[in-house]
Amino acid sequence: MSLIQQLLSDDVGILSLITIVVAAVVVAVCAVLFIRKSKAPDPK
Repeated sequence: MSLIQQLLSDDVGILSLITIVVAAVVVAVCAVLFIRKSKAPDPK
């Protein structure tokens, strides 16, 4: 818990947390799109 408090205690930590969250969201969206695309039937 103290690590999170240290991370949020200054601006650089907050920006780092935002960067980590945005990167995780981008990876999750790409994974979902890839899975949907791979399950879709091939167009003929």
